[in-house]
Amino acid sequence: MNWNILAGKAINGDDIINQLFPNIPMLIAHVFATLILLLVLWRWVYKPFRTLLHNRHLNIKGKLDDAAVKQALANQDRSHALEMLNSAKVEADVIVNDAKTKAYDERKEILDQAHVEAMRITNQSKHDIAKQKKAAEKEIKAEIEAVSLELAKVILNSEIDAKKHQKFIDDFIDKI
Repeated sequence: MNWNILAGKAINGDDIINQLFPNIPMLIAHVFATLILLLVLWRWVYKPFRTLLHNRHLNIKGKLDDAAVKQALANQDRSHALEMLNSAKVEADVIVNDAKTKAYDERKEILDQAHVEAMRITNQSKHDIAKQKKAAEKEIKAEIEAVSLELAKVILNSEIDAKKHQKFIDDFIDKI
């Protein structure tokens, strides 16, 4: 350190310039070497680094754009899937309601047919019972006539007294 400055001695302007720029050719050489060093660094370090950063920026931007497109497609597919799901639910509800309606109609038709068949069977049974009743009445009438005829033959062939008369009636009732 310069004691002159510390002691407060006045330094003239030439001394200050000599101390700041001690050797002009050396200064020019340093400036020139610094410029060459900067040019070399620019050419072989900064430009490749800048190109690398630019390529990386483009790569990341491309991936982000691709991701945005894929996200939009996924959202579109999701909304389409939700629409299809809602449509399927509505269609399933329609199918279930149609099936219920058809089942109710078929049940009603089967019950109506069963009722008609039951009425037919009931009427047929009543008709058959009436026929059988008439046939039974005819048969009983014919049997009564045969028994009466037989009884008349027996009565005509024998004499009738009170005991015989009671016996004929009892026999007649037993045969019926």
